Amino acid sequence: MRPETKKLVLTSLFAGFMIGVGCLVYLACENRIAGAVLFSAGLFFVLTFGGTLFTGICGLKTPWRKLLAVFLLNGAGIFLAGATAWSHSALPQTAAALVAKKLAMPPISWLTNGFLCGVMMYLGVTGFKKAAHGALAVASVLYAVPVFIVAMFEHSIADMGYLFAALPALSAGQALQMGGVILVIALGNVLGSKAARACTGG
Repeated sequence: MRPETKKLVLTSLFAGFMIGVGCLVYLACENRIAGAVLFSAGLFFVLTFGGTLFTGICGLKTPWRKLLAVFLLNGAGIFLAGATAWSHSALPQTAAALVAKKLAMPPISWLTNGFLCGVMMYLGVTGFKKAAHGALAVASVLYAVPVFIVAMFEHSIADMGYLFAALPALSAGQALQMGGVILVIALGNVLGSKAARACTGG
């Protein structure tokens, strides 16, 4: 394996795993605001340690093959995190309730909420990278992530985390349907990120 390919694989797996950890923390919190803030740790560590996250690069001029590879590798990483919830007594049920709520939403909202999350992710990631000092970098993440979570915007990779954590409590039909929903959300993430980049001159 070429060094650049190895790096992409490892950094993408790492990014997926860290977002998965953020999902587990959010599921474990009874307070949504606290959960949203703590979820930010996942993106903070991804950006600090050079992880490659689908929603962090989908607004850039990233080749589609690379984007697809990162999406799948993020999925593999987040599966590892999500699977740790299966032995927990409550987390799969909590995740399943969240998945059911997303499945019950009007289909157009999967795309529009994915779009809005893409906007926030682009602003958060770009703000972190352009920040003049550490406090502004942290603020970029702490504003962007809780905003999209509390507003119920849809993050395709995080939704994978909720799906994988919920698997023991879902039917096969629900799991397959959520997989399709995630693909629609991913499209929204791409469109929102690219729109934010165009509007900010990135």
